[in-house]
Amino acid sequence: MTTAGARTSVGQLPNFLVIGAMKAGTSSLYQYLRAHPQIFMPAAKELSFFAYEPNARHDLEWYRRQFASAGEGAVALGEASTMYTKFPRHPGVPERIAARIPGAKFVYVIRDPVERIRSHYEHQRNVGAEHAPIEEAVRRDPAYLDCSRYAMQIERYLEHFPREQLLVVTSEELRSERAKTVANVYEFLGVDREFVPDNLEHEFFRTDERVPHPAAAWRIRRALKRRFPATRRIRLNAVPGIRTLGRVRHRAAAKSTDHVAGLLMTEQLRAELVGFLREDVARLHGYMPPDFAGWGIA
Repeated sequence: MTTAGARTSVGQLPNFLVIGAMKAGTSSLYQYLRAHPQIFMPAAKELSFFAYEPNARHDLEWYRRQFASAGEGAVALGEASTMYTKFPRHPGVPERIAARIPGAKFVYVIRDPVERIRSHYEHQRNVGAEHAPIEEAVRRDPAYLDCSRYAMQIERYLEHFPREQLLVVTSEELRSERAKTVANVYEFLGVDREFVPDNLEHEFFRTDERVPHPAAAWRIRRALKRRFPATRRIRLNAVPGIRTLGRVRHRAAAKSTDHVAGLLMTEQLRAELVGFLREDVARLHGYMPPDFAGWGIA
């Protein structure tokens, strides 16, 4: 079985994966991990290779090539894709990973599930993929709730991997005890836990720092995403004007009143979501440290 420090049985395939959750801080963790000299992660986040049936988008050799430039000093090779915890929208992910890299380690970042839903919804509005009010959207699309059913997602992986290959990290501890939390992730991956990345004080790609995409800009970015592989999109993003088609900060423009109003979650909706999530959070306690409070949900 492959370990975090061994690559001989699978060649240039990764030996760890950051599997989500969406809007829980995976972009920040990805940057902190990439900064470590013993860790290699491709420049393109969200390769999402295992989210699809084999060869449906890219073949295994394409996936291997994403790790081909890892240096000899790289102990841990990994990637970060939040689609890996979007069951049942993306079924079969743990099975596909187990077939290729059975010794893989997993880092799962989770967040207050109701707040994650709100941020997920805000993200969808920002990119132009959601137009309905939040009450209507989260009741209509089960993906909002499913991505916050952390125990359900974990249990899918534990059908194929031993518990010791999974590390669960909360977004809250990544924010409040960042140095300690990142050091724990380093240790889990088998690299020097004493290393402190230069970017540790920075949080990356916060949803609340963005404004809505203009519809035309969103359509252009969607077309680029469909037409070009992730590795080429990294190069395209360097072209003046392309990257700014959707990542405008507060200091560059203010969010509209209509946009902000559309994000408000009523107490009734919050209570409804808590009711839906309570049983899952109760099960989640079994995978967390004894002091895990469950965000006051269960």
